[in-house]
Amino acid sequence: IKASRLHLTTDSKDNQLTQVFLLVYNNQDTTICLMIDATKSCTKTFYKTLNSCLTANIPTLDHIVSKQVAPKASSSSVAQYTPVNDNIRYLLYNYDNLAYISTLHCQPSVSATFTRIMCDIAADIRDKRDADIVVKTGSDIWISARKSKSRVLFAVVLQKSIHY
Repeated sequence: IKASRLHLTTDSKDNQLTQVFLLVYNNQDTTICLMIDATKSCTKTFYKTLNSCLTANIPTLDHIVSKQVAPKASSSSVAQYTPVNDNIRYLLYNYDNLAYISTLHCQPSVSATFTRIMCDIAADIRDKRDADIVVKTGSDIWISARKSKSRVLFAVVLQKSIHY
């Protein structure tokens, strides 16, 4: 098991760095990112124990987080980003502050193929100030990208023929 080693600043006054391992645990629809002190030895036994503990507690943790997030999402400005049309999904990303808004996670049909295409498009327009790219896939699904300064908008149109 390979864990990424991160160097984090612990205090802004002396800029002292702390080393941690970043572990990303994925189970069904839940992903958990854990940071473990790099001075601790992470053995195979540790990973097995961690896996059994997380596997047993994921449903409970997922339920608790869902209950906490749902009321906040409905009362905040995030509610305006719920998809109105089930056939159009988008991702808006801001390079300056690493913020994003997305409805792509709401649609299981946005597959790895579309993700790969969006990554290729992002690589093509990364160094440009302004750019527009539209791609039609073999299954008649359209992916459009527009970059303006430090923001990128991806739109995925899932419906084969659109009549409004």
